[in-house]
Amino acid sequence: MSAAPIRRAIHSDRFPTPVASYSQGFQLDRMLFITGQLPVDPTTNLKVGDGDITLESRQVMRNMQAVLEEAGFGFEDVVSATVYLTDIDKLDSFDAVWQEYFPNPQAYPSRAVVEVSALVLGIQLEISAIAIKD
Repeated sequence: MSAAPIRRAIHSDRFPTPVASYSQGFQLDRMLFITGQLPVDPTTNLKVGDGDITLESRQVMRNMQAVLEEAGFGFEDVVSATVYLTDIDKLDSFDAVWQEYFPNPQAYPSRAVVEVSALVLGIQLEISAIAIKD
């Protein structure tokens, strides 16, 4: 008899309160679907960075890390990400922070980067991702 599948929404005080009706992540067995993470401080629920893409990027990555860890995953399990930027000219600054979390070019997850006209709260960056645990 096989074990029942893991199927759960990921919630924690370690990441910001959602700004709408969604979970910060959803786990289905070995897969984790990470909702678009925002540059919002989980303690204050206020946006971080005040227009500084590097500060926004770091906060988004910290929030993504919290979701991963809450579900028992790590950055090494991330296989795909979608990055939304309001200014594609800031990609290099964002990418420098991304490489702090994904330092090995041979293990980069697949990634799409999309320029959008606006994001909630007047932020410049949002990242959603999928992770699969071996």
